[in-house]
Amino acid sequence: MGGSMATAATSTRWPVPEPVARLVLVTTWASYLVVLYLLPWEGVERVLKGLLMPALLLWVLAAARGAAPRWLVLGLVLATVGDIAIDVDLVAGLVGFLLMQLAYVVGFLRAGAARDLRRRWWAAAAYATFCVGVNVALGPSLGELRLPVLVYSVVICTMAALAAGMNARVGIGAALFVLSDALIAAGEAGLQVPLRSALVMPTYLLGQWCIASGWLQRTSSGRGR
Repeated sequence: MGGSMATAATSTRWPVPEPVARLVLVTTWASYLVVLYLLPWEGVERVLKGLLMPALLLWVLAAARGAAPRWLVLGLVLATVGDIAIDVDLVAGLVGFLLMQLAYVVGFLRAGAARDLRRRWWAAAAYATFCVGVNVALGPSLGELRLPVLVYSVVICTMAALAAGMNARVGIGAALFVLSDALIAAGEAGLQVPLRSALVMPTYLLGQWCIASGWLQRTSSGRGR
């Protein structure tokens, strides 16, 4: 069971070349950001939003020639669920992303991130402090979302701390992901954060790309499988 859940089935003849997958990724993400910020096409924006993580997954599979870490693949599938669900119901979206974070946590643990985190103990301490601070500061203003945000924040900060034990790129990606979700939580709490709306999606996308590409980087060294 352990070996079968480590990486996707190896394929040296993956049908989509990496440059093609990269073009699809860049085109999809750029189109989404243009529609999101410049064009009032809500229906198109929602369709493109649902394609963001599948485009990243396509690139991951192409870059890894089909041998991407299974927990990364699962995480990106769950992130797609979260992207779609959050526009319908915030809590449903949180559940999707919570499951994604748990997939990342399991993947990082299986890659040995906890062992490497011992040398970066300050990252775990920083995220623990951040988690407590966010919930103390925002909790009273979140109403019925207080408990879901508490649970989610504990899991995402655990993911981010473990990410610091993967490599620098994964750690940066996780930090950007935490920032994106913290901005969303601030908005739900009624706080006016400058440029909040402009930063949520770019930090999320860049965070996911850093996590995915950094994970593949670790895998290529034989440590992320």
